[in-house]
Amino acid sequence: MTVASRKWVEPVEHPVSNEFRDAVGGHPVVAETLVARGQETIDAAMAFMQPEFYRPAPIRELPGVLSAVECLVQAHRHGLKICVWGDFDVDGQTSTALYVETLRALGFTVEFHIPNRETESHGVNMESLAKIIDAGAQLMLTCDTGIGAVEAVEYALSRDIDFIVTDHHDPPDKLPRARALVNPKFLPRTHALRELPGVGVAYLVANCLVEELGSDFDMDQTLDLVALGIVADLAVQVRDVRYFLQLGIEQLRVTSRVGLKALMATSGIAAEQITEEQIGYVLGPRMNALGRLSNASPSVEFLIGTDWSAAERFARRLESLNAERRQLSDAVFASATRMIERDPGLLERAAIVMENPKWPAGVVGL
Repeated sequence: MTVASRKWVEPVEHPVSNEFRDAVGGHPVVAETLVARGQETIDAAMAFMQPEFYRPAPIRELPGVLSAVECLVQAHRHGLKICVWGDFDVDGQTSTALYVETLRALGFTVEFHIPNRETESHGVNMESLAKIIDAGAQLMLTCDTGIGAVEAVEYALSRDIDFIVTDHHDPPDKLPRARALVNPKFLPRTHALRELPGVGVAYLVANCLVEELGSDFDMDQTLDLVALGIVADLAVQVRDVRYFLQLGIEQLRVTSRVGLKALMATSGIAAEQITEEQIGYVLGPRMNALGRLSNASPSVEFLIGTDWSAAERFARRLESLNAERRQLSDAVFASATRMIERDPGLLERAAIVMENPKWPAGVVGL
């Protein structure tokens, strides 16, 4: 479309009844916005705004969850040593922490592994997996990764070790022969659970396990981790994802986690007033900096630990790493800009792909 052919398009009017407007608080702009976004009935609008009016999908509709829980119950019965394999971004860190905290509370013997971005990259690294099995792991449980770990699962099976994969990434054509494959991407695109990130999947699996074992462990206390993962992973905030985020932010405002309290204190956030914007632009980048520039494994104990002094020290480290991440990002951008200035012809191309062996792998994507 040329500039000359553009024209102003008047916004579509969305008539709102007085009853609807009064039900959602009385403000006409709020009422009209809700209707414009598809919340056309009072019930739908109230469920959209207030989680207590929303009815989440049954956990058992999550593909693979019952098989995963059955396997974990058997592991609990036989006292198997579990290794939780996560990922180094915030979704992976929070997923791992949620599993480790819950499984330990349920009496499992649990260790965990978050791969190093620089030396192991994404997914299940074969060399590290072999070492973990050699060290005594008897069941592998992934979170936020694993749906494409065909080779790794085959290796584990050759050593009589089962895999439970809980992930949210798009499944490849060839799936691993895991004991259970839990992934909302197996669901139809309109399903309420379809857009769950890794930590949302972990929350539902853990919730179902707690119920199956008849434990009184309060899963609500892990919703702060769920909120962090949802926002930091840029999950689509619709249906159940939005519902869990609303509950999670409420939990985050009253969290008892010393790590999160310390992180909010060092970054200048008042916990009781935290918003999803502060998660996305303040807390998330600090936690992600750990995985980009260092080893993210310590984040798990930071998120579930109880030592305030250790939490403060770690929070200050995250602050420092985030500052370094910003400097490196700026340096890479400046370097790329200079390369274009030396070869202006690049600007005539539809896309520009650049490389430099000196650019840190952890920040080039930024």
